[in-house]
Amino acid sequence: MAIEKMRLLRLAGSKENIEKILLTAFSTRDLHAELASHVVNDGNGGELLPEDSTYADYLNRIESIIRSLHSELMCTFDGVTTFTNDEIEAYLTQVENNYEKINETLMNQSSLTKEDKDALTKLREFNIDALNHTKYTAVNFGRLPISSLSKLPLHDEKRYAATILSKNNHYAWVFYVTLNENKTEVAKLFDSLFYEPIAIPKVDEKQLVFDCESVLGKIYGYVKHCADLRKYYKYIALFDKTAVITGFVPQRRVKKYKTMFGEMTDVVIQDFPAGLEEGLEPPTVLRNNWFAQPFELFVEMYGLPHYGEFDPTFYVSVTYALLFGIMFGDLGQGFLLVVIGWFLYRKSKGKLWGIVHRIGFSSMIFGTLYGSVFGNEELLNPMYQALGFESKPIHVMEPEFTMPLLGAAIALGAILILLSMTINIVLQFKRKNYGDALFSQNGIAGWIFYGSILFGVALQMGLKINVANPFTIGLFLIVPLVIILFRVPLKNLIAKLQVKPHEGWVGYLIESFFELFEVILSFMTNSMSFLRVGGFVMSHAGMMIVVTVLEGMTGKFGIVTLIIGNLFVIGLEGLIVGIQTLRLEYYEMFSRYFEGGGKKYVPTNMQN
Repeated sequence: MAIEKMRLLRLAGSKENIEKILLTAFSTRDLHAELASHVVNDGNGGELLPEDSTYADYLNRIESIIRSLHSELMCTFDGVTTFTNDEIEAYLTQVENNYEKINETLMNQSSLTKEDKDALTKLREFNIDALNHTKYTAVNFGRLPISSLSKLPLHDEKRYAATILSKNNHYAWVFYVTLNENKTEVAKLFDSLFYEPIAIPKVDEKQLVFDCESVLGKIYGYVKHCADLRKYYKYIALFDKTAVITGFVPQRRVKKYKTMFGEMTDVVIQDFPAGLEEGLEPPTVLRNNWFAQPFELFVEMYGLPHYGEFDPTFYVSVTYALLFGIMFGDLGQGFLLVVIGWFLYRKSKGKLWGIVHRIGFSSMIFGTLYGSVFGNEELLNPMYQALGFESKPIHVMEPEFTMPLLGAAIALGAILILLSMTINIVLQFKRKNYGDALFSQNGIAGWIFYGSILFGVALQMGLKINVANPFTIGLFLIVPLVIILFRVPLKNLIAKLQVKPHEGWVGYLIESFFELFEVILSFMTNSMSFLRVGGFVMSHAGMMIVVTVLEGMTGKFGIVTLIIGNLFVIGLEGLIVGIQTLRLEYYEMFSRYFEGGGKKYVPTNMQN
């Protein structure tokens, strides 16, 4: 029903206290902060904080290594431990050097089989670093054919010690140690047994991965904290040594928001009306009652209204529910929409399901008027008779009802169009756009022209009174059309601008004549668009007749046919009617009074 009132807040504090100000200002979802570049201008002497990507670069390097190591490092800042840039750089250099060794080792092992790698895992139990730095012995690792394994004892001359790490049906993985003075002879011995050496890794890559994670864990939380904090420097404007954050807070939450800065005596909070500062447009927050609130979805899809302007949500909720209910009138199917919409809205909080819940009630109301319950047109007859009626009020499928139904649809559309034009006239006067309010096709001139036609047709068809004569035609039709034709010069006259069009009178008249012709056609086509309302009333009833006929043809499976048929109609026609109703809202009504273009309220929060 309205747009929530906002306040413009300006938070000012010491430049040295920026971190604490930021953490406090953006700790809740209240402040819609404005970029400092929108606040600073040549006249106020403000400056922007210089960009600092140092910590962002550090963070990218850290996260790149974490991804490469397939690690799930999750370390948060403890709020106390800090590091200098030199310390961070030293840690990163150490980790990057280790990562290069890990990568080199993994590349060397890329040609190994899974069994080779499993044997290497067991070899690590002997400390890879120690194996690579023996002084008096030589260490070798590889695999032997199983057939050669039984020959090893035959060559055991106490010149080597061998250990079997693992084996399968074809190979045994062995590592042996021998004195340096015997390594050549022992190597020849193993070669004669078809020994296939495998290079022992220069480093234990798994230990290095652990070491990398340990080092990164020290600095990751702090670096990420600093990098995240600097993302919000764009909201800080500097005025001498004062850091200023400017933004909007809903008026009802301002008092609570201010209390968060109670202990920060060096922070001053200035509170202004939302529209005070030129160039800073307040964001829009729609605030509607229980019934209308889900329909904000349709308004947001078209475009939010500007702050302080008309919120069409309630009007949309009433007209959308009305049109949908007329086109999809069925007491039983409407009840299902109510239940399904309520259940899914409770589960997901999706506004679309809230809309389904509400339009289901409208469908039930018109279904009662049509006497339709899951397509059964006779079920409610006893109720009507008990209320003193001979039969149901509206007989949708009777031939004599067709023309009145279509006429009523056009009449309803005409009323909604006139109401939309009335809203536009009121809004244009509030905005002080007097020219548009008076002379445009959606202003008073257009309202008189279109309303006079409708009034004359209603008198002629309803009361058989002919009001068409040269005087009424000239006053209520010709004069408004001439005003619309000359709307631009007339608007310029009111605004005290040059009346003569820039393109000259001849060019203006030629162009405006065709525009006027388009205006007349648009009134006709917009009115005819509402024929679809009557068309869908009959379409819905016709589809349910088909379902009823199929029910009778399927014998004992009739109840199954009835259920499937109703679900099909609810799903397919319900979707089509919903889309067509939204089309009428957007093209036949919104376009006459609503522009959109407002700014969405997006609270700035460090937890996002």
